[in-house]
Amino acid sequence: MNAVSVKLTVSAVVLVLVTASLPFLSFSAPPVQQKEGVMIDYGSYSVDWVETSFDDGMTGVEALEAACGIEGYGLEKDSAGNIVSVNGKANLIGMTWGMYVLRDSVWTAVDNPSSFTLENETIISWARVSSEDGIMPGTDATGNMYYSYGSEGLNRNGERLRIATLSPSVTETLAAVGCAEYIIATDMYSDYPESIVEGQTDGSIQLVGGYTDPSFDLIISAAPDIVFLDGGVGDHLTVAKKLRKAGIDCVVLYDIENVYDVLWNIWIAASAMGFSERGCDAIEGTRETISTVAGIADLSGKKVFVSLGTGSTPYTTGSGTYMDSMLEILGADNIFGDSYDWFMVDREQVYTRQPDIIIIILDSETPVDSRSKYQQVVSGIDDLWKRTPAYENSAVYVFSEDAADLLSRPGPRMSSAMELLAKVMDSESFIEKDPWDRVLPYYSDDYRDRLTYQREGTFL
Repeated sequence: MNAVSVKLTVSAVVLVLVTASLPFLSFSAPPVQQKEGVMIDYGSYSVDWVETSFDDGMTGVEALEAACGIEGYGLEKDSAGNIVSVNGKANLIGMTWGMYVLRDSVWTAVDNPSSFTLENETIISWARVSSEDGIMPGTDATGNMYYSYGSEGLNRNGERLRIATLSPSVTETLAAVGCAEYIIATDMYSDYPESIVEGQTDGSIQLVGGYTDPSFDLIISAAPDIVFLDGGVGDHLTVAKKLRKAGIDCVVLYDIENVYDVLWNIWIAASAMGFSERGCDAIEGTRETISTVAGIADLSGKKVFVSLGTGSTPYTTGSGTYMDSMLEILGADNIFGDSYDWFMVDREQVYTRQPDIIIIILDSETPVDSRSKYQQVVSGIDDLWKRTPAYENSAVYVFSEDAADLLSRPGPRMSSAMELLAKVMDSESFIEKDPWDRVLPYYSDDYRDRLTYQREGTFL
């Protein structure tokens, strides 16, 4: 019997014991003692979280002063007492410092922070933004605050955190902020990074169901301190509600519709573990790489077709998706951006829109890791696709294995995904910048060897 089978057998035994004891368990969660604190949001996804107590009668300005005192930050006001600079970050045109409070999980501006008292608040944000929409969320996707669960990897009893992750992108998000070592349970499809697969194989990481159908009972049997879930999966919301009633802390990350949702999730995951600084570092590295590769690529006016597979009616991406967001940031024109979400498209529509570039993402396990395999895939595409500028100009690119996962799985590896996309769509610009930067028309498990613009320490 292999290690995974042994693990599931043991889990089944534990599950029987847990189920047998259910009549004696209370499924009413004790109230979580929420931490109080100030989010200092500098804009552009740069945030500090400062835990501090809101003393009786403390105002919003006094809370900011206390937070800056704890961190040793400078604080400047104008003659009218308005905040104009925090930690050396001064007001900008259209982006000024203001105080915000949560109302139904939505940030709401406070008109007069110097007289606004905080006796009814748990968390506030001082943000340098142009509108409330630009502030880092103060709650997870279900409206629950996420700062009260972990402190530098320890739970409220001072013990090492045990966490469960219920989707591949969520697992990768925790790994991206250095928390893979705390994972003791995952869904059965989480297969990256390699340490997760190793843990699943040796039994140190328990499998607790599928991506769309996690098992409440198996999660309970794994005894996690925090369960991280995907807000884009309906069953995850249901399971989160049940787990919270059972006394288990849950953090539901946001459904990823664009690149910026990924950055939100990185921050929330890191902060829930008590590692906010790690979240900031991961976000900074990601944004740095994206800015660099987007600055090199010149894709203005380039029409792109993204296909899941080579069939005559494949799925493609419309607006409101992670893929469409990456293309937009790189300056490319998604030929089906006038539709929404992922949907099936017929070959005539592809021909009619005449793409300049075709990106093929394969879902098979067969690697396309040589010129001959690449030519085999391209020669087998639909005849109408061959009557497009993309095919005529040899601008058809194929992603398989890990590289295919990279493009189709929204998550913290997006800076890697965007570098590869930028390189294949505009190889000339990258080769002009660095003649040694060999750009291929196909990528598979070895895609990491072709990355040159990732900041050291970035999750690849």
